[in-house]
Amino acid sequence: MKRRLFLVMLIGLFPCIVFAGHLYAAERTYNVLFIQSYNHRTPWNDRLTEGVRDGLSRGGIKAKVTTEYLDADYWTFASECVIMRRICERARQKNTDIIITSSDEAFYTLMHCGDSLPYKLPVVISGIKYPNEKLISKLPNVCGYTSKIDFVHLLENARRVFPNRTEVICVSDSSLLGLKGVAELERIWPNFQELHPEYKMKVMNVQSQAPNPVISSICYDYNAYNRIVIAPKWTPFLSFIGKNSKAPVFAGQSLALTNGVFCVHDMEPYEGANAAGKCAAQVLQGAIPSVIGVVDLPGKLLYDFKQLEFFRVNADKVSDSGIIMNAPLMERYRIWFVLFYSVVVGALVFLVIWLYRLNRHESRRRMHAQTRLLIQNRLVEQRDEFDNIFCSIRDGLITYDTDFRIHFVNRALMLMLELDPDTHTARSYEGQMAGSIFHIYSNGEDILQSLLKQVRTERRVIPIPEKAFMQEVHKGTYFPVSGEIVPIYSKNKMTGMAICCRNISEEEMHKRFFNLAVDASSVYPWQYNVRTHSFHFSGALLDYFGLPGKQTILRKELELFIHSDDLEEARQHFTAIFKGEEMDTRMSFRMRSGEGKY
Repeated sequence: MKRRLFLVMLIGLFPCIVFAGHLYAAERTYNVLFIQSYNHRTPWNDRLTEGVRDGLSRGGIKAKVTTEYLDADYWTFASECVIMRRICERARQKNTDIIITSSDEAFYTLMHCGDSLPYKLPVVISGIKYPNEKLISKLPNVCGYTSKIDFVHLLENARRVFPNRTEVICVSDSSLLGLKGVAELERIWPNFQELHPEYKMKVMNVQSQAPNPVISSICYDYNAYNRIVIAPKWTPFLSFIGKNSKAPVFAGQSLALTNGVFCVHDMEPYEGANAAGKCAAQVLQGAIPSVIGVVDLPGKLLYDFKQLEFFRVNADKVSDSGIIMNAPLMERYRIWFVLFYSVVVGALVFLVIWLYRLNRHESRRRMHAQTRLLIQNRLVEQRDEFDNIFCSIRDGLITYDTDFRIHFVNRALMLMLELDPDTHTARSYEGQMAGSIFHIYSNGEDILQSLLKQVRTERRVIPIPEKAFMQEVHKGTYFPVSGEIVPIYSKNKMTGMAICCRNISEEEMHKRFFNLAVDASSVYPWQYNVRTHSFHFSGALLDYFGLPGKQTILRKELELFIHSDDLEEARQHFTAIFKGEEMDTRMSFRMRSGEGKY
């Protein structure tokens, strides 16, 4: 009885455990290593990575995919093993959860590189053209998809598209995969030749023999007019041959597309990688690789659109048996382009008619609007001119309208009130009520409102009372002030009031007299920063030397303006003064002005 109860409980808990495992897999972010056999310049490498990411995402797995490139076309097998061990070491440091390989080289090098990582982690294979079934059967952690080359289908398609080309040239190299491809083609050739006895085949190896016979046999019209090229294993040298071949080239790897190949028998790059990503998602969710196994995905015939045009093959002739790759947007969406073009032309005709009628109706209003805009711009220019004039006044100036709202505050008054002196150009205080930023105190009372009301009533100039004070906005410091309040008229009508005032404190008066003395003379105070080795000049001295708007200049920059005959003496004299070795601080030397004169 207890055993039966325990068995029922175990069966009931099993779905919960499986569901919890799936939920944990969906929440966790996995580290996935995707190894491509070639380099990042290989066609479709971005589509492969995108397919893996999408496959993992559609499988319900959140993963961080790291793509590594073996670059197998440019290294020997021993060098590939060294590169693969480095890839495994980086993967081990990133705590990789699963490995996905693309094409034969990546998988076989991974399993023979001598690192233990591929035997500890699940490995998903994709794009295997020549699977080593004996090796794969011994690896319980390996699953995925192969994509064998169907040479019979490839030859039959070549015969259908080019019925007058009866000589087949098999071009390969001495690599292991290249030799396997040649052996597979030679295995099926007798059956094909038995069905089509007029066909002949010649095998050419670009490594065991000179390349000139290979090039002359397929790259010249007088030799290639009746030939078809079969490339069981694609190599960089075949890219050169394919781009210059006058005979159509058929291959078994999608990477050969865009390199002069007419047709390949392979999976679409994105679809194959997407299937591998989905398989990896199943493994990460708890599926056993040995149960999933290795399945062969049947390839498709993929045609290069540019090669179809080069050999003058109608796209309709091959579209039923395969997929046309690299087709321009105009070819892929011709119907939509025609429809869109018709709609656009119709819309343009309608728009022209509508605009013509609208233009006649709106022309007079546009003229009036332009006139108003010109008048408005002129008024704005006049206002800016008055603002510049008011801001050049040394005394503080603030204007109000008859409702006691601020209209304008000049720069001098901003400085008096310890406000940002640059905000006067934005008129940020325009519209605020009197007393919001500016106050006049006399005998402890704010008399600003009463003075403004008196000017509005009596319509005459009223001086600010003696012993009146103003207050800084931020510090709250009081300082004595003098000035007057003046009414503003326009066409014999009072439109506002202006207050002109000045700080009459002893410190401010000294500063004012000093600035007047400096402006009226050629004396420019300066300071020297020993840390940055730079001079700071008051006033507009540097404007005279062709540096407008600057008040700071490095010592090295200042020395460039000194006459070359005076430079060394001036430099030694200044250094001696700076060190305290010279008591006479007066120096005389020539300097270059902004006009180039000394």
